[in-house]
Amino acid sequence: MKTILVPTDFSEAAVNATEYAINLASEIDARVLLLYVYNIPLMPYTDVPVVYPMPQELHQDAERLLKKQVEDFNKKKSGVEIDFKAVLGLPVSEIEEEAKDAEFIVMGMRGAGRLSELLIGSVTTAVIKTVSTPVFVIPEHVAYKRPLKIVLATDYSLKTDSETFDPLKRVIKLFNSKVFIVNIRTEREALIESVVAEDRVESTFADVDHLYYFPENEDLVEGINKFIDNKQADLLAIIPHSYNWIEGLFHRRSSKKIAFHTNVPLLALPDKR
Repeated sequence: MKTILVPTDFSEAAVNATEYAINLASEIDARVLLLYVYNIPLMPYTDVPVVYPMPQELHQDAERLLKKQVEDFNKKKSGVEIDFKAVLGLPVSEIEEEAKDAEFIVMGMRGAGRLSELLIGSVTTAVIKTVSTPVFVIPEHVAYKRPLKIVLATDYSLKTDSETFDPLKRVIKLFNSKVFIVNIRTEREALIESVVAEDRVESTFADVDHLYYFPENEDLVEGINKFIDNKQADLLAIIPHSYNWIEGLFHRRSSKKIAFHTNVPLLALPDKR
């Protein structure tokens, strides 16, 4: 049986992501594995005697919280098998290890949807950049919705192996989705380049319902947001490792906030090159 891995910290965002994962699991006949990675807290030096938590106590507390959460989800009678696991270690390393046998990872998005706040320096960013498993990032207040309209944001400056798109194509075929392949242009480019760009991916998406768009906008994120709104999309798919302008967003250190769309989940596809 397929597995959807859900790293959790028991926050509202993580709970919402778990609910999304359970709904997705029911559609693709998968089980959900809740993963909580804990570590031993560093204690400051003090002359006052302090009782430090033992690893066994931390593990028992973690399993108790996970068991309670699974019981709460099981009350909703989704019919989906939900397992849990608590491990001591570093979050990204443990998630990467558990994700080796997972179909998807589903993680929650906190806050007001600022990309710089969400991804820069976060576990989510590190997971997306490290693991070879597709990652769904779910906004905190967005409920599950079948992804019938999918926007694939691309930068045709780099070639990507067609295998990279396999997880996305499985989703498209399962839900009979329409995919909008969009390249936001920051300046006017020759029409012939658009034709060449289409040829690069046409063979990959030839067997699914797809359309190409090349809108112009000096602000890339604003351009994506407008396109998502215009098409009333249900999911945004990206390949962070492959596309220069998206990679720039993931590494941006500016204090300027980047307004990012908060109403659709993000699917980050690992580059298989």
